[in-house]
Amino acid sequence: MKLIGKIFILSIGILLLASCQIKAQTTYYLDAENGSDSNKGTSKSQPWKTLFQISSTVLKPGDVVKFKKGSRFNGHFVVNGSGSKKKPIVIGSYASGELPILSGEVGEEKGGDYQEAVLILNNDNIIVENIEIQNNRLNSKQGVRDQDAYGIYVLNNGNKSLENFVFRNIIFKNIYAALPVLKEKGENAFNGLEVSALRFFSTRNTKKSIKNIKNTLIENCHFSNLQRLGVHIKHAGGVSEVGTDKTNSNVDFVLRDNEFHNTGGTCILPIRTYNCLIEKNIFDRPGDNSDPRMANRGSSVWTWRCHNTIIQYNDCLHIRGYLDSHGVHIDHENVNTFIQYNYMEDCEGGFVEILGGNKNSVYRFNISVNDGWRENLKWKTSNHTLWINEVVPKGKHRADGNYIYNNTIYIDNPYATSIDIDGKNNFIYNNIFTGINGAKIGAKQVLVKNNDTPLFMKNNLYEGQINIRFKSLDSNPIDGSTHFTNPKAGNKYGFQLKANSSAINNGVAKLGPPIPGAGKGIFKNISKYPTVDFYGNPVDLAKGTPNIGACNAKK
Repeated sequence: MKLIGKIFILSIGILLLASCQIKAQTTYYLDAENGSDSNKGTSKSQPWKTLFQISSTVLKPGDVVKFKKGSRFNGHFVVNGSGSKKKPIVIGSYASGELPILSGEVGEEKGGDYQEAVLILNNDNIIVENIEIQNNRLNSKQGVRDQDAYGIYVLNNGNKSLENFVFRNIIFKNIYAALPVLKEKGENAFNGLEVSALRFFSTRNTKKSIKNIKNTLIENCHFSNLQRLGVHIKHAGGVSEVGTDKTNSNVDFVLRDNEFHNTGGTCILPIRTYNCLIEKNIFDRPGDNSDPRMANRGSSVWTWRCHNTIIQYNDCLHIRGYLDSHGVHIDHENVNTFIQYNYMEDCEGGFVEILGGNKNSVYRFNISVNDGWRENLKWKTSNHTLWINEVVPKGKHRADGNYIYNNTIYIDNPYATSIDIDGKNNFIYNNIFTGINGAKIGAKQVLVKNNDTPLFMKNNLYEGQINIRFKSLDSNPIDGSTHFTNPKAGNKYGFQLKANSSAINNGVAKLGPPIPGAGKGIFKNISKYPTVDFYGNPVDLAKGTPNIGACNAKK
């Protein structure tokens, strides 16, 4: 009897273990039109109907949530549970047709529109894919600021780090707050407007709570018609003497192969990230004002107090705005920011923007076409070819280690730009400055302050109308003709060099700073120093005679 009893108990244990394993992975189906919350919800033939029902369900590692294509779900989806690294929770869609829409819009009669369509609060190991997110808030809701609106909101206000998120193949559109905040309201109102399609926020670290959000991939998503921000990544930092630069930041974010169209502000705004890779995205009309509720001020990417950021192989097109609004700009107090291999065209504010307190800011192997044409009546020199500024939120803190090299800057429209530099240890070399057909680079202002540090300005190529006060700072200026292959082609490929270009073999061999962490982690496919030019031609800046500009082709 004892042996039989043991076998019986063992058998029951195996059955219970098998049962737990089966229950650990459940697929839930939702159909907004034909579903019912009284259904089981675990089959296509018995789908649930509302976001309330799935929000009330505790999700476990390996669970899958599927929304039926062609349906619209208005309400509030609170993701109730975490996955594991090997068994993430997956949120997606099923059936055929248009992607299912999730929106926080429920109207005044249902208590007002929600702050976000999807909330992920203190949960992690989650994949979200193949859905559409909207949240055009028109109605106030008690407990929600009227100037707030998000599509998906990942919030960490707990006591541990959250990790392992993937957001892919998602459409984000029509994200607006109930109360527009327009430029007439001033700088504080603008800074308080954090409307975003996809938001990550870690609250401030204390001695009892060290936390952040780690290991996130955002890829193949489409963002359009947004009041201000596309992706907002923010950490509130730490109280005095708590944490490190890394623990007080959100860590290891990759944003790749996304498209952003008509955002009222910046497409990607990282605030306190540590290791961030932004590559192969299309940024079209950040800073837009096609909707009067839009902020009308942005850049493609705008970094603030970030460490180790690489922004590469992006198209930055038609940036607009009354302030900032450069192709990519480095805001306050970042460390190790590398802007490389980007194509920038028709950016209202200009090409280079480096603000106060930054360290090791690098623009290299970029192509800038017809950038910096803004006319701001309150600030006559607001359009810049190069701008390095010393101002920070409180006082002045000069950027130190500013590297601008091997870029191609081309303007063939009749306007004048400014060159305004106030920093430390400025390096400007191997750049092409072309100003033709009435373009006047630096004609509005040339102001260069090196603040008792060396200026390394050498072997830049000057073609057309360039302010002599700027050119005279060059210890070895190159006068000549660029002979681009086809600058009127209207794309990035027209700025390669013909064999008779004065840019060929006229550069100086000089390395800028190395990329920290190159070859490891999210930077595993990135070299410490440039090994290719904008077009993929090999380049070696440590020796020899590299070309001037972004193209290193020799013939």
